[in-house]
Amino acid sequence: MNFPELARVAAVLVLAAGCSVPSTAVAPAEVGADTPPVDALFAAWDRPGSPGCALAVSRKGDLIYSRGYGFANLDYGIPVTPQTVFDVGSVTKQFVAASISMLELEGKLSLEDDVRRWLPELPAYERPIRLRHMIYHTSGLRDYLTLFPLAGRDHYFPISLTQILDMMSRQRALVFLPGERSAYSNTAYMLLALVIERASGQSLAEFAEQRVFAPLGMDASLMYDDHEAIIPRRATGYDRRGDDVRMVHNFNFDVPGDGQLYTTVVDLLRWDQYLHGPERPAIHSLMLTEGALDNGEPLGRARGLYLGEYRGLRTIHHTGSSWGSRSVLMRFVQPGVAIAIACNDGMANTLALAYRVADHYLADVLAPAGGDEGHDKDSEAEESPASIPLTPEQLAKFTGAFFSPELDAIYRFALVDGGLIVRIEQEAPLKIIPIGDDRFRFSFSDQAYSGVVSASLGFRRRADGTVAGFELGSGTEQRIVFERLR
Repeated sequence: MNFPELARVAAVLVLAAGCSVPSTAVAPAEVGADTPPVDALFAAWDRPGSPGCALAVSRKGDLIYSRGYGFANLDYGIPVTPQTVFDVGSVTKQFVAASISMLELEGKLSLEDDVRRWLPELPAYERPIRLRHMIYHTSGLRDYLTLFPLAGRDHYFPISLTQILDMMSRQRALVFLPGERSAYSNTAYMLLALVIERASGQSLAEFAEQRVFAPLGMDASLMYDDHEAIIPRRATGYDRRGDDVRMVHNFNFDVPGDGQLYTTVVDLLRWDQYLHGPERPAIHSLMLTEGALDNGEPLGRARGLYLGEYRGLRTIHHTGSSWGSRSVLMRFVQPGVAIAIACNDGMANTLALAYRVADHYLADVLAPAGGDEGHDKDSEAEESPASIPLTPEQLAKFTGAFFSPELDAIYRFALVDGGLIVRIEQEAPLKIIPIGDDRFRFSFSDQAYSGVVSASLGFRRRADGTVAGFELGSGTEQRIVFERLR
């Protein structure tokens, strides 16, 4: 279904240098007769009482299939359609990268800029963090999604870009030196959103609307920066706990950058055809340039995109996961086939679904299956260190209040029923498990976004043996310093 976008001609003028709208775009309609092999892939959602998924498939800009399965809202029994609006999580990152690339083409910034040119509030580390480090996930910045829970702020508590910047301005250390290693960074893309604002004079939401969504006819798309805004046809996010389905959507989190793009699968295919179609914009070559470490080692990542291969065909894709929502946008380069899937089920494996959809539509050009394509590889679970017995007298030495300037948070340790507990700000007390000499561990649930947060801490003593403070670590975020208050 390929048709001219004559009504969009005037809007083309507002695109970034060298960017133009293709003369054709994907039509916003449910398309295609029932295709049982494809519909069977979504059978688990296509039933009463289930959250659902939306699917759209295009070939060289023609929409060849779009369907909705399950329900967008279980309270009111509203079904999912191709026009349902989903929070697509980290699929957002390619739009942030595109905005940065547009500003780069206009000479308003350079990827070689030290981030402190735009965000002087950040500390000066041993090696400068450049915008290219941030866009390619090699910045070494600590993850704000770990730091805020450790500071006693769960993800149902509203935060702003300013608060994220303030948190990062207090961090004394990086996870690694910029360009030395690669680690996926939500923090970097939140800060890039602020760079876009300072370089363009517009918020990310305003910039994306004016320069991308409106010109491309992505009428259902927006960067979610106002939790009071009405979003027609918005899907509610859900998660599963056994047979129980629970709403987990966090409407309060309205800070776009690492995520928070609300869109439809049909709009995503409009974007895909614009970026990869025959009338490629000037940002195309920038967006598809593969990143590398400072030693030249390639990353397999472009700007907000993963470069890969599936059964002999080159792919470009990114997935998203956010508060009961999962999504993927994938393009098979040579046949020009694009697949967009969005689900309001936090347990849906949209990447695997996209590969199975591709198995159907590209069966005649795919190489033989290797057996494990399209499945997320499970990482080995880390074993928690065994606990060791300590008497109440030994544990009493660790009681007291400790403050971290990096987290701007107070941890209060106390003895309760012969064991050590900690209260992080106003949160409920957590049990502390001793695991070695002056070393402890604890964990807590942060189901809104990060799941279970596991942390360890090692206390420091003065020369007289009294406890002076400790260093906290969780995931890649290590050596967060706390000092005793009393």
